Amino acid sequence: MKASPRTISGDALASVPIFSSLDAKGLDAVAKAGKTQSYDAGKTIVEAGATGVGFFFILGGEVEVRQRGRTIAKLGKGQFFGEMALIDGQPRTADVVAVGPTECFALSAWSFASLIKTEPKISLGVMKELVRRLRETDKVLTQ
Repeated sequence: MKASPRTISGDALASVPIFSSLDAKGLDAVAKAGKTQSYDAGKTIVEAGATGVGFFFILGGEVEVRQRGRTIAKLGKGQFFGEMALIDGQPRTADVVAVGPTECFALSAWSFASLIKTEPKISLGVMKELVRRLRETDKVLTQ
């Protein structure tokens, strides 16, 4: 992992679906709470079984979510990962690997919790995405 020297603006986060309903003040609060991180192709960003301490939003690039070596999802710009471990405190359930050069905006567990309290609209965005993922999984399992 290479920490990027640049900071991110609130405007840049407005394109992330779970932040799109926030006003400029809320977007700036999110931008100040996290940091950008860059990953090379093949780099494991999140490892299954590890303690979850971060929540990641993809600013550019693509990642694969893998369980037991099998790709179960591909995520790209505007999508996020790492939320389950932050919400329930359980170990990570999958590996997340950069497919190519990837840049993420990372929030620590404590920053995420603080933001949820001050910007509750974020919670609704996270819930909508989790429901979408559950529906996708349900669809795959019932086919």
